[in-house]
Amino acid sequence: MIIVRPELTRRITSGSWVMVYGRRKTGKTFLVKQFQRYDRFYFVGRDRTILEEDMTQVPYDVFIDRLGRDLKDDRTVVVDEFHRLGEGFFDILHAMDMKGKLILISSTLHLSRTLLSGSSPLLGKVQEVKVPPVDFIDLLASTRWRGKGRYEMLAFMKEPMVIALGYNDPVDTIIGSALTVSSLIGEIFTEEDRKLSEIYESVLRSVAVGRSTSGEMSSFAFSRKLIRKDDPSLLQQYIRNLCDLGILRKYIVWGRKRFVFRHVSPLMSAYYSIDERYGISNREMTVDEGRSIMDQIVPRVMEDVLRDCLADRLGAVPHLDMSPSGEVDGILVRFNKPKAVVEVKWKKRLDRKDVSTVEKNLDRYPDLRKVLIVPDRDMVSIEGIEIIEPLDILDIS
Repeated sequence: MIIVRPELTRRITSGSWVMVYGRRKTGKTFLVKQFQRYDRFYFVGRDRTILEEDMTQVPYDVFIDRLGRDLKDDRTVVVDEFHRLGEGFFDILHAMDMKGKLILISSTLHLSRTLLSGSSPLLGKVQEVKVPPVDFIDLLASTRWRGKGRYEMLAFMKEPMVIALGYNDPVDTIIGSALTVSSLIGEIFTEEDRKLSEIYESVLRSVAVGRSTSGEMSSFAFSRKLIRKDDPSLLQQYIRNLCDLGILRKYIVWGRKRFVFRHVSPLMSAYYSIDERYGISNREMTVDEGRSIMDQIVPRVMEDVLRDCLADRLGAVPHLDMSPSGEVDGILVRFNKPKAVVEVKWKKRLDRKDVSTVEKNLDRYPDLRKVLIVPDRDMVSIEGIEIIEPLDILDIS
């Protein structure tokens, strides 16, 4: 399955010198190889070994000589995990004329923090292209009617590795990825940052179990003796880094000067939520147990995915309603004005109580467009409320 990501593809292929970055396993290398014609492709190993695409090893001085000549001859060169070559290589790039097309790929937090800063030798020489997990709207567009009825699996396919590994069921995905997901976090950071990965992971675990304000994250980390005192300011930089890298997303709470955070990746959200409750990182989870657990987790995952997908399609910013009188799943704001209110009910069927709850919650916003997202739009009809299923988001205006 090839998921077309048109905006990222356009930015990668249109720039002269481009730096493609983001955390591991988001499809950076795949995007470049699939949609960009190139003359040479190099991969840099952890030991700074430089390999061509046919796995031929290239000495560093030969690599530098070839790179300079190829770019002068207006060729396209890709260097994957280029940051491993160190500051000397950055200085060489700084000294080069911007000829040809150069695509640099990297997956470290350290890179996004320093190579894009004011002191970077690459500042002003490369176009930055940040690659997050796949947008759900791109998954819908790429699968179209083949995706009908498989929306839950499509949500987990926001992680390209799920597509690459060929999973077809959310439960199999969680069971098969239990070891991989936690290791992704350690892989994000460079060696000098790795000692801090336990704090980053505590933030992700806290968000996954619904403790998603900075104060709640602080209490969570302090209870595990990861920070010296229960003080949200001690976690601000960690939270900011995770948002900058596209692992967490920050939401405004409607009507309040307050923020909450959610996972961008449904796979990470589900894994950490299940592991916190059932400890699957330390034992085997059976398929039957997995199905029972996922029945509880998937509705929340789909709520986040579908609310954000609809907001993006409408060019709106999703705010979360967390008022004590009731809760809708999102208020969509455009140019600082609320335009729509959305509920997601991810069930096989809606009973009278469900319908009554939807009507009560949405009627609190009489002047806004009211949208209810369900697995199949034919399962319910409510006067005055737009009923849509995920594929309809492609055509909604």
